[in-house]
Amino acid sequence: MKEFIGFIAIIVTLLLLLLLAFGLLRVALITLPACIVAISVILLVLYLFRAQRIQYLNSRGVLSRILIVQFDGQKLNWEVDESQIELYAKAKLATFFCIILGMASIWLILGIVHNKGAFDNLTRLSSQANMIIGYIMSGMVVIITIIKAKPGETFKEAIWERGSYLVDRINTQLERIHELRSLETAIKSIAYQLKVSFPIDSNSGIQEFVNIHKNELLTDTTGLNNLIAENIKRAEEDRMHLEKANNHYRAAMKLYTIVAIEVNWTSSMPMIKEMEYDYEGLTSENLKSLLVDKKWDDFHDIVKEIMMDLQQLRELAIKYQEEGTTSYKKETEEEKAYRVMEISPHASNEDIKKAYRDLARNYHPDNAEQTTRGIKKLAEDRFKEINWAYNFLKEARNFW
Repeated sequence: MKEFIGFIAIIVTLLLLLLLAFGLLRVALITLPACIVAISVILLVLYLFRAQRIQYLNSRGVLSRILIVQFDGQKLNWEVDESQIELYAKAKLATFFCIILGMASIWLILGIVHNKGAFDNLTRLSSQANMIIGYIMSGMVVIITIIKAKPGETFKEAIWERGSYLVDRINTQLERIHELRSLETAIKSIAYQLKVSFPIDSNSGIQEFVNIHKNELLTDTTGLNNLIAENIKRAEEDRMHLEKANNHYRAAMKLYTIVAIEVNWTSSMPMIKEMEYDYEGLTSENLKSLLVDKKWDDFHDIVKEIMMDLQQLRELAIKYQEEGTTSYKKETEEEKAYRVMEISPHASNEDIKKAYRDLARNYHPDNAEQTTRGIKKLAEDRFKEINWAYNFLKEARNFW
């Protein structure tokens, strides 16, 4: 608008200078108020048409057909359908009214001025001729004003401004979408640790809602906010269940590692086969598919059952070692130390240090904080055993 007013001021100034050169400055000065009124009338007509057009677009839901709204997972983006905007930005009627009312206001004002005798003795020409010159000058100003105003472009800009306002307003009311994205990221992270393809996708649902309810959405975001709140609630529940399942599963795998060490030392094939059977159960795709199907209770029941089997198997393995069999040879403390450290007697001192760091990291009791008391006790016992073996070998080999 500022550019437009500046343009009009420049045109009027140039016109006055031109008339001054032809000795018609006094006519121009008398005509100037009529030009100002005509320009004001034109701007008022354009403003009213613009307001009426926006009201029409809002009241009939046409704006939602012109705007193409897309959801990118973070916010709403929009653009105007150019094939539709041309239909609703027609300005022939506005242009016609601008010309008619602009010229009518000039005719009325200059008629009053002429009746008052203001055009008398301004130039060598007659009063009637001076008034005609005033009409011509004012008409030129009206035509230039309409050409510069570009009513069609003005309506297009109005549609763009309205669309931008509506979508920006919607985006300011979708702040909880970031909370939803954070939850989805956490769920994907846990699912990655469990090596499952957990279904989490609210984008398609929100986009579908946007497409279906575009008319209501441009004036009221309550429905969309409710949808986001529902997705957040479901995502929070999924994250809670997945975290619990992940902790339970990690505890089971840690227990399996402990049992595997005990069972492998017995060299008992029946125990080893039973241990492998439990491992296949833990790594089974059928077990992990329960998480994908959100059958949380079934998943926990199966993992709990496997953990009970592993604990019983470990007790048997320990008893087997204590009683001794023909396939089991009584070991010395040094042999036991190497067995606990899971290294060969021929390993170097550096190999022993590295093995200790790895075992201490894997079996530290802090790793079992979220597990059952039994599992935590097993972790503590194993950690003490590792420390004993490491200290024993340091003394036996005389290294620090």
